[in-house]
Amino acid sequence: MTRVLIAFDLPAPHVARLKKDFPELIFAQATEQKETFDHLPQTEILLTFFRCSRKMLDAAPELKWIQAISAGVDYMDLAEIRRRGLLLTNGRGISTINMAEFAIGAMIALARGFHVMVRNQVQKRWDRSLPAGEIHGTTLGIIGLGAIGAELARKAAAMGMRVIGVRRTAAPMAYVEAVYGQEEMGRVFEQSDYIVNLLPWTPDTEKLIDRRSFDLMKPTACFINMGRGQTVNETDLIAALQQKKIRAMMSDVYKTEPLPADSPLWALDNVIISPHVCGMTPHYMDRAMEIIDHNLKAYVRGKGEMINAVDLSSGY
Repeated sequence: MTRVLIAFDLPAPHVARLKKDFPELIFAQATEQKETFDHLPQTEILLTFFRCSRKMLDAAPELKWIQAISAGVDYMDLAEIRRRGLLLTNGRGISTINMAEFAIGAMIALARGFHVMVRNQVQKRWDRSLPAGEIHGTTLGIIGLGAIGAELARKAAAMGMRVIGVRRTAAPMAYVEAVYGQEEMGRVFEQSDYIVNLLPWTPDTEKLIDRRSFDLMKPTACFINMGRGQTVNETDLIAALQQKKIRAMMSDVYKTEPLPADSPLWALDNVIISPHVCGMTPHYMDRAMEIIDHNLKAYVRGKGEMINAVDLSSGY
């Protein structure tokens, strides 16, 4: 029988449901390293959340398919997975709703100066000379028009924003007025009042957003970083904020996490820092189960096509 290893803390009701719905499979769950390695030699299917090292691959000679519960798979040795001919699927789409909401919230917070209000509250300062902008009628530039970007575009358009964006291959998208290829990314930075970065971290995207991008932005524009910290040249970003080349930023991701205590970002009054939480939602595992259930049926029973297959060449 095919053995499945759940290498993360999937809640017991979900594990029980999998065992009930797929009696032809043998499920094991392991959250500790020793227990994980005890099961890996017999594992054909690995369900994992940020756990898939080269050492784990070496310990799993029967492995054929890895189902990641995260959307990003940059923590995996993709070259080795490709060399071994393994199938890799991810959790793309799980965080679409909550991340799009996070981006909308960040833009509203920056438009209305909520970060200034909070600082004034801490200092018991009554100051009504705050920024009082609107996102309605402004231009949103989305860098990375994947599933999250598409949902953000829909929500932003409904709030009266003009939406433009970048995707690997330029093609028309609903709710997006203009879609540019990566080579034309500068045009999005030039036009936008808000930039939301949703890029995955790959060799092609590392430090892709740098001084050249920030120099193109309007001095009134804001930058919202929600993809991966490694896609931005953090030194250039800090300089742009310090020199007020851009108005403000909200960031959820950083080059080094946790963000070091000596990072200049902590002290900047035009920055809102969140600790890599934009992907969190109480509905995460319920949505993950939809993907797991669909792909298990396709893999084991041949019912439909598997979804969220990762292109091991591009990394997403």
